[in-house]
Amino acid sequence: MNPILVVGICLVVAVIAVAGTWVYAGSYHKNNAKSKIGNAEERAREIIDDAVKTAENKKRESMLEIKEESIRAKNELDK
Repeated sequence: MNPILVVGICLVVAVIAVAGTWVYAGSYHKNNAKSKIGNAEERAREIIDDAVKTAENKKRESMLEIKEESIRAKNELDK
């Protein structure tokens, strides 16, 4: 077999292998990044939901304290 033909075939195979690897690696990294972004967004939503719940609970507690103080003040005025 002609050595030039063998070298040519090897180069073609190498180019195809490099191109395939390049496409596969790019796809892998893209999917990996999307997965990490999705996880980060989900975690951010959880943190925001927890913060909203905590704020609502504190607001509710403050409103109850204000009502209690208002009732106490009214009772003192009635006495």
